[in-house]
Amino acid sequence: MKTDKEVLGSANRILRENKLLTLATLGKSAPYANTAFYTFDKNFNLYIWSENGSIHEKNVLKNRKVAVNIFDSSQKWGAKLQGLQATGTATKVNNKELLKAGLLYLKRFPKALLMVKSPKNFHNKMFETTLYKIKLDWIKVFDEKNFGKEEHREIRLKQNGHLKTEVSGF
Repeated sequence: MKTDKEVLGSANRILRENKLLTLATLGKSAPYANTAFYTFDKNFNLYIWSENGSIHEKNVLKNRKVAVNIFDSSQKWGAKLQGLQATGTATKVNNKELLKAGLLYLKRFPKALLMVKSPKNFHNKMFETTLYKIKLDWIKVFDEKNFGKEEHREIRLKQNGHLKTEVSGF
């Protein structure tokens, strides 16, 4: 059995090695999925930069619960798979968090500086964009290279100031 530290390390490595996520939201009449570039912090919060008025933004404004999928799409069928499935709550990054979240995004995607020039500009009306935070509460970690074929681990995240994790799996 892998230790909690090894499972958390595996989740962090998967987050570092990938840059795109699939975001699933729920609309009035149907679910919706889109792809977005993301960054993350040490507490497994994800940050995406979204265009105002997009379908996923409209959905999040009505229902903040989301699901996320992160994986390397070039993995071969039958290979030892690695990826994350997760659920959480999406909210607009508030002004207090904007500097930290914006710097994380710019560090990971430096070419974004060509547009925003400053972390505060992620919420600039000129661009009609918003930076969103996805606070994860559950992560299913697939890392067959480390856990074994068809094995996964689950992480439950509780964040009241400090990250608390519960790791389980088979």
